[in-house]
Amino acid sequence: MLPKLIPFAIEHFEILSSWFDCEADLVRWGGPSLRFPLAADQLQAMIDEGEGPRPERLCWMAAFGDTMVGHAQLVFDWRNDSARLARVAIAPQTRGQGLAAPMLRIVVARAFSFPELQRLELNVYANNVPAIRAYRRLGFVAEGTRRASTRVGNERWDTALMAMLRPEWERAGPQLCDGAPTGSGA
Repeated sequence: MLPKLIPFAIEHFEILSSWFDCEADLVRWGGPSLRFPLAADQLQAMIDEGEGPRPERLCWMAAFGDTMVGHAQLVFDWRNDSARLARVAIAPQTRGQGLAAPMLRIVVARAFSFPELQRLELNVYANNVPAIRAYRRLGFVAEGTRRASTRVGNERWDTALMAMLRPEWERAGPQLCDGAPTGSGA
């Protein structure tokens, strides 16, 4: 069974914010530019970037029935025909249940539903082994590591760069998207 992607909206702010208990959890999800605790103004800014025919960012919640189980975003670089899979999270109470891959298959299909998109990349902290494993299974290829790229408290985290090109996605098509719907909307 596939989750349903729902456009991220104000009514999801409290749910998503509750998934991050500390600064490290928030940085792992959203990068070092977000402030802990995650506040409505930060989330509203993400939604605002989704306006127009060529949005800067699209954000979704993933749901099974009425239960919100995940969140994911696409950030577009239209000039270079590329996008970044970003801010992927699975609700803490549903982690380890195999929900990330079905959600991500749909998001990847949505990304490549834009005909001009040629590259989908992502940044993931090198210490996030479960996420890296999931991305590899989906067909993302490791392209490099930015060592000690992010400071979190007294620690320095490495950032791995991974990507998938349109021809790779097209070759993997049926296995990758499992019949996931395409298109930019919900």
